[in-house]
Amino acid sequence: MIGRISRTELILRVSLLVIFFLFFMFPIYWMVVTSLKNTVDIFAIPPKWFFSISFENYWYIMSDDSGFLKKILNSAIASTLNALFTLLLAFPAAYSMSRYKTGGINLLMWFLSIRMIPPIVGAIPLFIIFSKLGLVDTFIALPILYIIINLPFAIWMIKSFMDEIPKEIDESAYVEGCSTTGVIFKIIVPLIRPGIFATLVFCFIMSWNEFLIAYIFTRKEAITAPVGVARFITERQILWGYITAGATLASILPMILLIIFQKNLVRGLTLGAVK
Repeated sequence: MIGRISRTELILRVSLLVIFFLFFMFPIYWMVVTSLKNTVDIFAIPPKWFFSISFENYWYIMSDDSGFLKKILNSAIASTLNALFTLLLAFPAAYSMSRYKTGGINLLMWFLSIRMIPPIVGAIPLFIIFSKLGLVDTFIALPILYIIINLPFAIWMIKSFMDEIPKEIDESAYVEGCSTTGVIFKIIVPLIRPGIFATLVFCFIMSWNEFLIAYIFTRKEAITAPVGVARFITERQILWGYITAGATLASILPMILLIIFQKNLVRGLTLGAVK
């Protein structure tokens, strides 16, 4: 029978999947476990696999003394604004490239080449510009800067979704008297809604996890969660309990988004995969 596999091959496949799963999940497991240890157990050699659970690291992280919850809020604001700004710029660009072939393949590849440039290359000139404008350590700086990182990805992603919609649908709408705006909002947007949503979520997560730009362009008021976690590395010691507790808290929101909207993400990423 075609497609049927033996029991030995099935066991081998399942075993490999389990091994890969444990390999990739172990760092997350160790981060959470370390955050639940006290200082003595964290530095115990050999490591303690069984220990008394302590929430002292989380109590400090969530207290006003650490200010870490404010940093998580800053990350949420910067990531949300960037996802919205990026979509507003990416959608018309993707529509123009998909329907009118603006710039051809060369322009599209140029957008992708920008995404390949390391962010540190433009960090210094951008820092000088933002300093002159008084935008360093403000809530609007990071959403604008993250557009440079996420816009090429968003344009490419949305364009690939639009390319799967036959142009005959647009032409039929024009014949019926629909305007270009009507075609966009009544036909294209509903058809690629999963793709738009997937683009928004991925832009949000990429902005949420970004460290280098946030480290350079923030000082006190607009510090994000990744930078806040890094600041627990001091000149005298590395506060592993606070680092792991902060990293665990910072991972909760992206994980919740992925769990809740997993169906939409999969649908968006697979839109147009099969013709």
